[in-house]
Amino acid sequence: MPLCCVCGWQDNQTANQTTTAYRPQPPYPIFRLPYPMTQNVLLLHGLHMTALVMKPLGNRLAAHGFTPHYFSYPTTKGSLKTHAIALAHHIQRENILPTHFVAHSLGGLLLRHLAALHPELLQARAVTLGSPHQGSQTAQRVKQIMPRMLGDSWQNALDGSLPNQPLPIECGSIAGTLSAGLGRLVTQFSEPNDGTVALAETALPDSQQLVVPCSHSGLLFDETVAQQVAYFLQHGRFLPTAA
Repeated sequence: MPLCCVCGWQDNQTANQTTTAYRPQPPYPIFRLPYPMTQNVLLLHGLHMTALVMKPLGNRLAAHGFTPHYFSYPTTKGSLKTHAIALAHHIQRENILPTHFVAHSLGGLLLRHLAALHPELLQARAVTLGSPHQGSQTAQRVKQIMPRMLGDSWQNALDGSLPNQPLPIECGSIAGTLSAGLGRLVTQFSEPNDGTVALAETALPDSQQLVVPCSHSGLLFDETVAQQVAYFLQHGRFLPTAA
């Protein structure tokens, strides 16, 4: 399985400046649903991956007391709406409600489709990691030169045409700013990015955002990111960072 994992922490001054610049200020949005206590967490992978890539993060969350669950889907075959229907069946079949969600990259867009089709299944909290909620310029470039690499993941997903319903739960978005990865081979970024997704592309309305110096794939393997994910699922906010 091809993985491009480059993750490293910048010097404290640079990292703190980046995080402070994009950290939302309270008061945070008031969400509509109550939040039952649950240790279940369902992890959703990104493009060209399978559930296996989410195992290291799942293991770290297990060390924080969570019970990880996984879902695999063919990322380039079939629409995200189709995969969201399959995901809904999986959740009901495995009887894991209520469950938190942790979704990497395209997996975050799959979660958006699930929320549009079955909002009743979103009963806890969610964190997306490097998900291009506003569309992906890297994917747009790949579509121009190698469209078969994207398959069905472009339309109503990476093109930015997503369901516009707000997620009915507390959601956090973690974005990386270590510009290292395969995306740089096809995209010349003019703004902070994780090597695949630009920081601005990870913006999700009515969510809290945390910016960390990790690459796109590195978000999955960094211990501090895992700690932040666990804290958000437990408390509905990210751990404070140094100003």
